[in-house]
Formats: sequence, structure tokens, C-alpha cells
Amino acid sequence: MNRVARLSLISIALAALAIVVLFVLTSRDDFANKAKPFSELGGDFTLNSNDGEVSLSDFSDKVVVMYFGFLTCPEVCPNSMGVIRSALNRLEPAQLQQTQALLVSVDPARDTPEKLAEYTQFFHQGLVGLTGTKEQIDAVTRQYGAYYNFTEIESVTADYGVEHSSRYYIIGKDGKLVAAMRHSTTPNELMTQIGELL
Repeated sequence: MNRVARLSLISIALAALAIVVLFVLTSRDDFANKAKPFSELGGDFTLNSNDGEVSLSDFSDKVVVMYFGFLTCPEVCPNSMGVIRSALNRLEPAQLQQTQALLVSVDPARDTPEKLAEYTQFFHQGLVGLTGTKEQIDAVTRQYGAYYNFTEIESVTADYGVEHSSRYYIIGKDGKLVAAMRHSTTPNELMTQIGELL
């Protein structure tokens, strides 16, 4: 490999590194030092899907697994969607019917409802993508103690990157937030948490 090729690969790697999100890996116990205690996080909200408005309360008869991410995330979000897919695939059919997975985009300027629908269906038919205005996304992330931030980058593929927390939010059939599971959660752990609430 010549010097130019090596430099090109290094440049691409550095650009990808700039885009990769900053993990804020927290669990339920980690919320102790936040502005809001864990018990005050969560609540109903309304965002947009490819099929129209969707509210959390629309799934009052289901256990909800919710993740905040964005479509151009190079590694973290696809891996997390893979964990959700594996967890859903391990549920019994009757359990799956009582479970709803949601991907909430923190990059509404680039992630349209149509793009979210295509992306989520690639992973699982039971996964729904949601977005809204920046103000709506800010409100929902505050409700759930999630974090995201836009960062300037120098890349041929993007004008900015997105740092964001990576957690699986588990919401019971009563609409209350039960757990915020770490990014390192395995499909079996996620499946077990869902199963305990069904």
C-alpha cells in the first residue's frame, strides 16, 4: 500500500471516529446524580411515523422497548438495533404480540419518517421509527434523561456528527419507565427484561 493510500485510509478512519457517537452508558442507578431522579423520568409523548402520529399511549397494552439514535450512525445504532432484533426474535409469538420496539431519531433534519420506516423494517417488522421537530425531540429526550449533541466534523459524507447516549428504555404496559438498560445489554438480558413484564 503506497503512502497516499495509507493517508487516505487514515483520513477516512479519523472522519468515522469523529462521527462515532460519544457513549453515555448509564443504567437505572446512574440517574441518581441527574437533575431528575429515575422515578420522575418517562411519560407519554407524540411523534411522527411514516404512517402518521404515534403516541406512547397507543401501546398501553404492550411492553415498549425504546432507543434514541440516528440513521447515519456508523456502528452504535446498527449494533443496538441488532440487539433489539435478536431479543424480539427470541420471544414467543404471543409475547411478541405484546411488545413494541421504537427507534426515536435525534437527527430530525436528516431522518425523515420514510427513511426511518425503511431502516427499521430492515431490522424487524415490529420496530417503528419516530421523529418530529427538534423541539419535540428535545422534549422527549428530557423526559427520558437521554442525551444528544450535534458536533462539527470535517468529512466528505456529512456536515455534522451526533453524540448521543445509548440505552434501551423499557416501558411497562402502564406507560411507566421500568428500566434504562446499558448499551452493553445482551439480547438475552433484553429479552428477559421484556419477559418479566409480560
